[in-house]
Amino acid sequence: MKLRSVGPYLLLLVPAVALVLFADRFPSPMPVHWDASGRPNGYFPRTPLAMAFPLLLFGGILLLLDLIQASGARTGPPAMTEAVGRMLAPVRWLLALMALPTAFAPIWGPIPVLVAAVVLVLVVGIQVVRAPRMAPPGGEGWHGVLYVNPADPRLVVPKRSGLGWTFNFAKPIAWVIFTVLLLGPLAIVGAMILRAAAHR
Repeated sequence: MKLRSVGPYLLLLVPAVALVLFADRFPSPMPVHWDASGRPNGYFPRTPLAMAFPLLLFGGILLLLDLIQASGARTGPPAMTEAVGRMLAPVRWLLALMALPTAFAPIWGPIPVLVAAVVLVLVVGIQVVRAPRMAPPGGEGWHGVLYVNPADPRLVVPKRSGLGWTFNFAKPIAWVIFTVLLLGPLAIVGAMILRAAAHR
């Protein structure tokens, strides 16, 4: 197994070890939300699960990306698999790097997380723009911006615009993944806000 595949997961061990070594420096309760002026206005109890949550979150995102890529590798052309891997490679490393400032936000504050998020958005944008044009402008299965083709075994397909990839929504799992990607982060943030408000 190549380092570029397991490297981001190994990188998550850095904040994991750091959390163990510096756990006693975290305030109790921990600030988890800040207002526009940078003052904390939401808190979480200092528990092992709460401290490890950023690592679990970013690890889960990495795993989801790898599962999508692996599905495309089984059913899609090799050229597309290689292109997807090249596009996601720096994104995977940045996601792993973001775990450290996110995990230590209760001590360092929100600025490092915001800086890392801006860098991640820029890199994602650059990678999408640089993505090779691998799909024709038209073709069977396209309904506007949605691709629905039961005859196509692929879960992930090139976008009709040729910039990036999308799901084959004829596959039920595509709707599940899309819903998780869309609503999952909102549900997590909402739960954290509600829980933080309950402990104020």
